[in-house]
Amino acid sequence: MNSVGSVLTLIFSLLGTAIILYLCYVFSKFLSKKVNDISTSANMKIKERVALAQDKGLVIVEICGKLYLVGFANNGIEILKELDEADFCSSQTVSKPNFLEILNSTLKHGWDLKANGKGIEQNEAKENLEENEEQTKN
Repeated sequence: MNSVGSVLTLIFSLLGTAIILYLCYVFSKFLSKKVNDISTSANMKIKERVALAQDKGLVIVEICGKLYLVGFANNGIEILKELDEADFCSSQTVSKPNFLEILNSTLKHGWDLKANGKGIEQNEAKENLEENEEQTKN
């Protein structure tokens, strides 16, 4: 009977932990939605953001219908350039590899992935080259 009680205690502990984690997830989603609702503005929108270092980066901001390239760091923020609509290519979509592609590439070739996805493209090119070589041998 003692072992059954221990198993039940373990099951209830795991169930309680799972419920608490789920509630934390739901609360964080709710909180992020509220923060985004508060931070949205009709006159200012961040179009793109690129981190150059931990505390430095570039942002394309639309302010009252005009686009600006803004640089930011710990010591300040500076408008670098006013952009024309022709300079900004919002219709261009960058294809990022999905999780399954990254996982498959990592399992096949190890941890030689780059943060920008070039490692996956290089690995796919290597695979295609190897397949072509095998086909020419046959």
